[in-house]
Amino acid sequence: MQPRHRILIVDDDAGPRESLNMILKPFYIIYLASNGEEALAMAEQYPIDLVILDLKMPGLQGTDILKEIKRQHSDIEIIILTGYGSLKSAVESIRYGAADYLLKPFNVAEIISVINKTLHKKKLYDDLKGFLKELGQVVGMDADPMSVKQDLKEHQDILKRVRTLIAKPLTEVTTSSSVRCLDFVKVLTDTLDKKDSYTYGHSSRVNYYANLIAQKLDLSQDELDDLQIGAFLHDIGKIGIENKIISKDGKFDDRELQIARRHPEIGVELVAPIGLPHHVTSVIRHHHEFYNGTGYPDGLKGEAIPLLARIVSLAEVFDAMVSNRPYRKALPLSEAIKEIKRCSGTQFEPRLVDILVRLIEEKGEGLLPEHIYPAPGMVNA
Repeated sequence: MQPRHRILIVDDDAGPRESLNMILKPFYIIYLASNGEEALAMAEQYPIDLVILDLKMPGLQGTDILKEIKRQHSDIEIIILTGYGSLKSAVESIRYGAADYLLKPFNVAEIISVINKTLHKKKLYDDLKGFLKELGQVVGMDADPMSVKQDLKEHQDILKRVRTLIAKPLTEVTTSSSVRCLDFVKVLTDTLDKKDSYTYGHSSRVNYYANLIAQKLDLSQDELDDLQIGAFLHDIGKIGIENKIISKDGKFDDRELQIARRHPEIGVELVAPIGLPHHVTSVIRHHHEFYNGTGYPDGLKGEAIPLLARIVSLAEVFDAMVSNRPYRKALPLSEAIKEIKRCSGTQFEPRLVDILVRLIEEKGEGLLPEHIYPAPGMVNA
């Protein structure tokens, strides 16, 4: 018998708090808090799986509680509780790591549905954390591509777990293997992004920008699907690189740069046993190639760089420009445009630069993905 999940309900209003308690206590272990200070203390004291958090409370506000819980306990899922008048704030809270929101007055069926969906996602996260920890031990720190390839051959149980996780449906809505793979990839890369708080959400945003660019090109649906998976997985090779390098504030020294630049090749070796399409693996391997041939790992030039990799390369660097980093604030869009144009023909394909610049000029701040959790920064290795 599976242990019951533990849910913390945080609301200063006793009515909704007790109503939720009555609805949920037959199914879960319930804790109650009437303010933010109590909530933070309970999150520290008990192994909480999920917090249902009211946004509008006296004292410490819901958004502040959300940020603090996520800072201290990133594995706790949070569902926001709010009225129609605060719907905008509830949607905004998704940016700070909330899994979903519920509107007052309660709809019991919706409550149970949202909770079950969120706890299902948490179970997948927990499974992935165990898998990634095991995989990280196989890869080891300062890994090189050849040793990764050999280690994976010797650890068939790891590869079996990869295939099992991908084959497992994440929703009951579809049985499509491509959709299951994409859902797995989204959760996997979200988990990987959490290695460093400054890169959280990076893969999602790169996917978002890459798809905006791709919509202006004559790509097939298969190519668009491969682009989406490749964009999410482009940095998977960083699992073999120690956190102090991944999260370094400034420039890499020569040794660190050499290690960091292994991640495209390591990434390809990690996903090779899964049997992903060539378009996907080419994104992982070649997203740091430069249009003028001075990039890595293979020094490809111009049209020799796969198109999808060229798109992700531009999308990734643009995300770096418009995200805060530990040592500088995000660039204004006007400065980002100047920098992208400066690198046209050297780092990036001019045609793709023209497309992105037009998108920025047309949409302005509306181009930035407000619905995706904003990372304070990223590592551009």
